Amino acid sequence: MRILVVDDQAFNRDILSFILEDHHHEVIEAENGQQALERYREDESIDLILMDVNMPVKDGIQATREVKLNAEERFVPVIFVTALDDSDMLARCLEAGGDDFVPKPVEDNVLIAKISAQARSQTLYKNLKAANEKLEYHQRIMAREHTIVEQVFTQGMSRTRTRCQNVDSYTSPASMFNGDLVLVTPAPTGGVYVLVGDFTGHGLAAAIGSLPVSEIFYQLTEQQASVARIAEAINSRLHELLPSSMFFCATILYMEKDGKSLMFWSGGLNDMLVLEPGATELKNIASAYMPLGILAPEEFDDRPTSMEFKEGTGICIYTDGVNEAQNKHAEEFGYQRLYDILLSAREDPITEIKNAVHDFCEGTEQSDDISIVKLRMSTVVHCDKKTGEVVDVAQAWFGQKSYLWEFKLCLEDADLDSPDIVSQIISVVANIQGVKAHQDKIFTIVSELYSNALEHGILGLESSMKATPDGFDQFYRLRAERLQNLQDQRIELSFRYLPETKNSLEIIVSDTGRGFDQEKVMKSLEQNEEAFGRGLMLLKSMCDQLEYSQEGRCAKVVYSLTEH
Repeated sequence: MRILVVDDQAFNRDILSFILEDHHHEVIEAENGQQALERYREDESIDLILMDVNMPVKDGIQATREVKLNAEERFVPVIFVTALDDSDMLARCLEAGGDDFVPKPVEDNVLIAKISAQARSQTLYKNLKAANEKLEYHQRIMAREHTIVEQVFTQGMSRTRTRCQNVDSYTSPASMFNGDLVLVTPAPTGGVYVLVGDFTGHGLAAAIGSLPVSEIFYQLTEQQASVARIAEAINSRLHELLPSSMFFCATILYMEKDGKSLMFWSGGLNDMLVLEPGATELKNIASAYMPLGILAPEEFDDRPTSMEFKEGTGICIYTDGVNEAQNKHAEEFGYQRLYDILLSAREDPITEIKNAVHDFCEGTEQSDDISIVKLRMSTVVHCDKKTGEVVDVAQAWFGQKSYLWEFKLCLEDADLDSPDIVSQIISVVANIQGVKAHQDKIFTIVSELYSNALEHGILGLESSMKATPDGFDQFYRLRAERLQNLQDQRIELSFRYLPETKNSLEIIVSDTGRGFDQEKVMKSLEQNEEAFGRGLMLLKSMCDQLEYSQEGRCAKVVYSLTEH
């Protein structure tokens, strides 16, 4: 070690130097505290100081105090070598930063033992300092990378220049990166798309899936894609990307421009809470499907729900970071507190919920991401984010006259189970003038008709089988088996523009399956009853005309390109 010996008596310095050099230490000398400080500041290789107490110019206590001022940057142990046995003086030496004492006259073995002890402490300090410096370096690198990633996430999550007055939202991540996802964007036809989702866990690992989800969402909404198409595309992508232990609970909605109807798909997220004007109770709309990313594309059910609401109806969507927020007693915020706030705070429920959760948690650390979204069912209004001015985002698509055209397609046997056949068909039809603004609904209509023709008509399966987990597994097992054994089966699809029926589209889907009692089904439909799990109520609500023929093997709908 390189040791600084500080003593105003040359005799004492010589004795200490002899002892130290005899044990292979290198010695530097100083005659007083001031000189010791100069040596210490000039020579950063000094490892330890042997300090006398009483010296001229500057005593050992003052010198030690100044040495220890930068102890965080440079740790040099100070051992006082003194003949003093005054307890008050020894206490002052310790308060000044002294690390140990050696009494005079100095005994060789005691001095060397204490120097060795301090050497071990110094080695530990140097190792810790090196580790800390390495950690700080990696922290700087990580902080820089987080800044870059955060910028990418921020830009990727928000691509719209408008804000929808019908949608209020609040999100609070539990860490730097948000495992929750709230996306709102205008539809080309003036409506609004909303996605509220919650990845498994939180932080960067949970948030990483937000990028492909947002990319798909914005890409498809720009095309006026259906909620079903968006859900199917996101599920397929996440099924490829995510590990089996990770999934994405989500609700995807589309509100028509008139603010009267809502098309939505919900899987794994909390119930949507509906409050109609003047109502004293909330209505719950439960998620109908499993979270995104779990099921393979051939097992995924993308059928959405369509509902109409009264003017002024409020709809709340939230992630489980709200109801599962805990206070210091490990009590959860729960559903009832949320319900009570929604019933009482009709003007600004999101702020009320946010404040209530904050007060309930009493300063405890947030354990999960929190997201709350409220929709108001009324005419959709979009505003410029910067100026606040109302913006007409709708393009001149509705009511466009089309051409006299017809498109037919026939699929047989092995081609019937193509996972994206409906998407391929719609991608062709939607590019025809007058149709693109309606592709979301047309996609839903064709998906429902095609699914009915394949699964119920040709394969002879019943949707009621999927009501239980065992039945769900059996449904898709039988589906796969029967698809492999198909022979001489086909589905024909026909699209025809009908200018004579006030700008409408006729869609016919026929199959070679077993058919069904069409009179019974249509009678049930007229009485507003769900028939045989075929989703006919959805078709009825979306189309101007719905009829079956050929003993249920042929379905024809007429959809208006003007009035939707």
